[in-house]
Amino acid sequence: MPFYSQATHIVGGEITYKYLGGDNYEVTLTIMRDCFNSSTPFDDLASIGVFNSNNAFLFDVKVPTSDSASIPNTANSPCLIAPSNLCYRIAHYTVVISLPVLAGGYQLAYQRCCRNHSVVNVSNVASTGATYYTKIPDRNLYPVNSSPEFQNLPYTFICRNNKFEYNHSAFDPD
Repeated sequence: MPFYSQATHIVGGEITYKYLGGDNYEVTLTIMRDCFNSSTPFDDLASIGVFNSNNAFLFDVKVPTSDSASIPNTANSPCLIAPSNLCYRIAHYTVVISLPVLAGGYQLAYQRCCRNHSVVNVSNVASTGATYYTKIPDRNLYPVNSSPEFQNLPYTFICRNNKFEYNHSAFDPD
């Protein structure tokens, strides 16, 4: 008799990196999940794949979570009250990895199944996962480079037919 398992929890995420000097980079994977509609916790060890610029797999890094916290429940209008049946958690996975100079640079990727069932603009969310990706450019061309980082967390919900403004700016240290 087969056993079935479903995980419907990923609502967003990103991978960022900071150049630390030499061959060292601090890589941070940030994942957000639904608290109430999730049967699966965050990964104990997130597997971040490292690829060259031609998509050839080089190695993977297993990264433990460094923290997990609830995201404040915010609305896109001061006139609205955020619903109490909405909850998101955010986890960070941070690791320092050595990436020697490589023609074309590196690509980092993390994949995870599945999306939150409340997503309405993706077909078959129970079978649709998410991939988070970043590119570290060739250090021969860009000797000192860190990724930009978003300054604000997104709203936990927005209301249809309400004006929607969001500061989606990012800071790039270099």
